[in-house]
Parts: sequence; structure tokens; C-alpha cells
Amino acid sequence: MMYQRPPRRRGSILPLIIALVALLLIVGLGVFALVAFGPLKGVITPGGTATPTVSGTSIFNGSPSPGPAGPCTSNSPYGFTTIYADAGLVSVYKQLDVCWVRYQYHWDKIETSPGVYNWSAVDAAIATMNQAGIHVDFAIQSAPAFRKTVDCFGTPYLAGPAEMATFATLIATRYDGKHGHGTIDSFEIGNEEYDNHYVGSAAASEVCRSAITYGPILKAGYQAIKAANPEATVGMFGQWLQNIDHIRKFFTDLFSHGYGPYMDYLNFHFYNSGRDPSVSHNQVPSFNEWWQTIHSIATQYGFASKPIWVTEVGWATHPNQNESTAVTPQQQAQYMQYIMTQAIQSGVIQKVFWFTINYHMQADSIYPPNGPLPAYFTFQNIVRQRPLWR
Repeated sequence: MMYQRPPRRRGSILPLIIALVALLLIVGLGVFALVAFGPLKGVITPGGTATPTVSGTSIFNGSPSPGPAGPCTSNSPYGFTTIYADAGLVSVYKQLDVCWVRYQYHWDKIETSPGVYNWSAVDAAIATMNQAGIHVDFAIQSAPAFRKTVDCFGTPYLAGPAEMATFATLIATRYDGKHGHGTIDSFEIGNEEYDNHYVGSAAASEVCRSAITYGPILKAGYQAIKAANPEATVGMFGQWLQNIDHIRKFFTDLFSHGYGPYMDYLNFHFYNSGRDPSVSHNQVPSFNEWWQTIHSIATQYGFASKPIWVTEVGWATHPNQNESTAVTPQQQAQYMQYIMTQAIQSGVIQKVFWFTINYHMQADSIYPPNGPLPAYFTFQNIVRQRPLWR
């Protein structure tokens, strides 16, 4: 028997109930979409947990977010250190509104034998970054064995001033924006090899990590680059050794021996074996203690306005051959937010290059092959809310 709908009664409340239920469903779906995908999506709080936060509210002071900064300028304070400056990097950078890359490609891969140079990989990377409007910082690091003339206890381990000046002139000229190979905006004279040479004991190794050895190399590289391209920015290498006594001695020696004028910025790499960056651990300084120590010494010698770049900082989320201590993804995001907040508030730190992204299975990556980690979204939120620090 076919069911017949009863005649609709005048004044029935059934249509009103149906309409109300439909309205509630629409509102509920809208809120879900905002939380999951839009302005109400979760961000990582200092406690390391995801909580709904309105996208237009600053994580620093509650002020409205200006959104993406638009075209990249050299004043942008954000970047990543990576070995892959390619289209994949451009893709994630466009999502993050990041404007700087610290591109690592070793000198010994470029100069393959004395006077023989293969620039193809660097040419391709610089062309890709320039086309995308991304600024490039390049560390002149890892000289080939035949260019190492500075020795430590009889073993050559560093390129000397003359060797650094020659190569620095070549690379600064090639990428000055006038010779058809694009532009490198900034150079670092060396990398961690000037601070991490080890010869069996910490005391003996200190001789091979001396600012007195490094200073002439810094000066030679700085002068060579400025002669080739006065518009390029030139900084010191990223100090690596996690020992506050060494940090004080190194910078005191660097400035007391007259090398302050030969760098546009100071530089250090902040790693602390997976610990909380807000706390000092015996001789391992906290993030603030490290930069404050550097700034204090620079100020003592008349360089209070010298900015600081942090060209590497990061935490691994899984152990590998280079990272024995790991943190949770939530801790990684929490520490990131702390570092960025302190850098912004410092008034001295000018740029932070996070380690790392677009680096495949590297343990520190905030966007490994299996997808972005919480720190990725934390980074995105910070950049959009504070595209510039000053």
C-alpha cells in the first residue's frame, strides 16, 4: 500500500523546525572548515599544543595580522639554510612568504682542480632564486685540499688569506648582477670549519679555532668582495662551538685585533643538543646569553650598531647519524616560536635562517617528505604577522 502524506495543516511548526536544523548544520560545517583549513586553524602555542587562534591575531601582541608582505625585499628577516635551492624550495617559500635562502654549495665542488671551475650548479640555483625574487646568502666554505695553506699542528685545514681573496673575487664578480650569471646578495667568509677543528682534546683544539687565525682570512675575503661588488653584504662565518668561554675569547680577540670593520654583520649558529633554548646548560649558553655576549663585546669595541645574523638554528625530530638527540614536533615548534620572539625583541638580531627545509630526510627539516610538521605552520604564522621586524 502506498503511503500518502497527510495534508499540511495551517500554522504547523514543522517547516520552522526543519529550517532551524538546516541552519545549524550550515553553521556547524562552516566552523569546522574554518578550524581545519582556514583562519581558525590551530597554531602551536608556547606550551607546544595546538589551540584554535584567529588568523588575524598576532601571536606576539594581539595586533591584527597584515598578511603576506608582498614582493620580497632584502630587509626581510626570514630564511632557511639548505643545499637545494631549486623549484621545490620556491614552492614552499611562496607558501611561507620567505625571502632569503642561505645556499650551501662547497668551494671544492666548484674548483675541481687548480684553476678549473664548474659553476653549473651554482648558476642554476642563482638563476632560479633570482627569477623567484628570493635573496641569496652564500657561505664560502670547504676549500679544496690544494687551497688549504693554514695548518693546525702540521695538518692543513683552512684556506689562507690569499686563497680566500682569489676565490672571493671570482665568485663576487661572477654573481654581481652585471656579468650574466645573476646576483648573490650576501657572502659569509667561511662556515663552521673555522670553529670546529678537533685534534684530540678541547684545549689543544682551541689553538686551531682562534680568531687571530681567522681575522686575516676575514679581512682578505671582505676586501676582495667589496672591491668586486660594493653592494654585496659580507659577514663573518657562523660560529659553532657551544662554549661560552670560547665565545667570549673568540669575539674579544676578533675585535681587539682590529677586525671589526671587516664584516657587515656578526654571525652564529645556535644548536644545543635538543635542549630548551631559554636555559643555559653549564658551558652551553642559552640563545639570549649567546647573542648578548657577542653584542656586549662588539659594543665594548665601538661596534654597538653591528647587526647579528643567526644563519643556522634548529632542532631534529628524529635521531640520525648527525643528530643523536631529538625533540617532539611540538617542542620543535615551541622552540621556534621562542627563538623568533627573542630575535624580534632583541633589537640587534637582523635575520634568522632556520635549519632546515627542502632537505629531504634531514632530521631538522620542518617539512620532511611525509608532510609539514607543526613548526611549518608556526613559521608561516610568524612571517605573516611580522613580515618585517622594524
